[in-house]
Amino acid sequence: MSNIDLSLQVDEDGFVCVVAPDTYRGFVDEDWALDDLLARFVEQMNRGSLFVAYPGPDNANSNLIVESESSPVQALREASGIVQVGAEGLWVTDYTQLSMAAQFADESPLAGYSQRFPAEPGMYRVTLREDAENDSTFLLTISLTSSDTVLEHLSVPWFD
Repeated sequence: MSNIDLSLQVDEDGFVCVVAPDTYRGFVDEDWALDDLLARFVEQMNRGSLFVAYPGPDNANSNLIVESESSPVQALREASGIVQVGAEGLWVTDYTQLSMAAQFADESPLAGYSQRFPAEPGMYRVTLREDAENDSTFLLTISLTSSDTVLEHLSVPWFD
């Protein structure tokens, strides 16, 4: 994957969501609770179909710069995950769409405004860093990684 020029932001709820729709299974229940949804996010991250982090409501609509290689920027905080990309690609979506997919079994994790990354099928490390030098700026690095790379999540990164 080369450097990409996408105009992205942290979503309006304060989340960054990257999904591989081939394998994402987001349905929880028509009457889900937040704890149920967060548990599903963790399950799907550990299955390699999703990366979610929560920069928080104060960072909603902040700049999100996509990189194919990590820049030498000092980070305030960092979170990573592994996503297995299939034929349907790798997409940035948002919390609202993932919550709709959690409520309705036939709902896609993608919406008309979701943006596809130019990623061929394979295993990718997705890393989100908060830029220590530029307020309200986050760096999203998406790079190929070996198929034996494993990162286990116990919770949604940065969700306190």
